[in-house]
Amino acid sequence: MKLKNILKKQGGSKLLKQYWQSGVFFTAAAEFLLLGKSRTALEILRLSAQLKSKKKLEKKYKKNLLDFDRQFDRTLSQKSSEKIWICWFQGIENAPYIVQKCYQSIKENIPDKEIIVLTEDNLADYVQFPEYILSKWKNNIITHTHMTDLLRLELLIRYGGMWLDATVFCSGKEIPDYYFDSDLFFYQCLKPGRDGHAIYISSWLISAKTNNKILMAVRHLCYEYWKENNNMMDYFLLHSFFSIVLDYYPEEWRQIVPRDNATPHILLLRLFEQYDERVWESVKAQNCFHKLTYKFTQKEEALEGTYYRKLFDIKD
Repeated sequence: MKLKNILKKQGGSKLLKQYWQSGVFFTAAAEFLLLGKSRTALEILRLSAQLKSKKKLEKKYKKNLLDFDRQFDRTLSQKSSEKIWICWFQGIENAPYIVQKCYQSIKENIPDKEIIVLTEDNLADYVQFPEYILSKWKNNIITHTHMTDLLRLELLIRYGGMWLDATVFCSGKEIPDYYFDSDLFFYQCLKPGRDGHAIYISSWLISAKTNNKILMAVRHLCYEYWKENNNMMDYFLLHSFFSIVLDYYPEEWRQIVPRDNATPHILLLRLFEQYDERVWESVKAQNCFHKLTYKFTQKEEALEGTYYRKLFDIKD
């Protein structure tokens, strides 16, 4: 595979820009020359870059956790919520087909919850952001993607409930109680697979009671970052700050129910393979939430007999 194609597959110019902003560009380039361009080598390079980026953030912002911890009000009440939060800034009716089908799956399988869709029009009805955050969002310094990172923190801290990315598909009604009634829950990269990973968590599904300390600490670091920065040094900034906070509060981390973040991606990885009923029943039995994407090609969509066409009612 040519270098140009490799870069495109890994994120292209956005990846190079991220490596430059996070200060790991030259290290990544050297490791690429040393390790080669196999899939394993590229994964090692990616993990190495994530580790260096996290260490850089930790060195600069960990001291802010000392201030947060001293000021944290331990008398704040924590309440459960029946709300499920989903965001599509342009409105679900304007979302890609697969996003609309994901939304429909949530409504059908979790009918007893209040499902709220956040858009640009109703955002201010639910949350208020610091003026410098809104200004940087308006001027495209903070991207829509990272704004939803901040949005999920604000919503869960204030109201509690469950945040779901708009590309989460729900395949069943039998959902364990801890998904909704835990102080905090999210999918994690668990041992032994976690060894070698600087980032431990997935943020596409987070449930929490109000005023959760971990979420408030992560929000504190995110806001401190944006007070003094006009670019996002790491696409996974939220995840890095989550990992830094979890390292800082190991007792709270141990109380989070462990669920591995690999199984919810099985459907995504097989979405355009030939549908197999036996395999799908096995995947559903392992997990009822499936993280998908709306970014795929027309060529993939046109493939016949796939999981995509079977599960999302697309006729061959």
